[in-house]
Amino acid sequence: MKNFKFILIAGLSFAALSGCSSEEGITEENSGSIEAAFENDTGNGKLEILTSNITADSNEIEIKMQDIDESKPAFITIANETVHEGAVENNTVYTFSIDDIEDAKRTDYDPKVQLIQTDNDKLDGDIATFKEVRYSVED
Repeated sequence: MKNFKFILIAGLSFAALSGCSSEEGITEENSGSIEAAFENDTGNGKLEILTSNITADSNEIEIKMQDIDESKPAFITIANETVHEGAVENNTVYTFSIDDIEDAKRTDYDPKVQLIQTDNDKLDGDIATFKEVRYSVED
């Protein structure tokens, strides 16, 4: 009985300490998603916020893209709310209202603007382009 308890405790300890692992490694196919997760930037192009001073009283935010793939639809989010789904043109200024976006004017953290393009042109596809820019809201 003592040996059984010892083996049981040793087995459970080994299982707890070894954890679970996956044989799946980083491949060329999934490296884009991993890069986006860690770098907040993958794919070609640039996203920039043109609005210089965002305050709690601001109503709009202006953004511009450069060198983004214009043949693919883009999903643009502000403070995790999608504000645009569709084609975008480089070097064109886009103005979005932030009045109705709950977290767009928070001052306790820096909200973000994101641009996402996927391989299948749907939001649930693998990320082809991911750009993120954070901004501060002044009181």
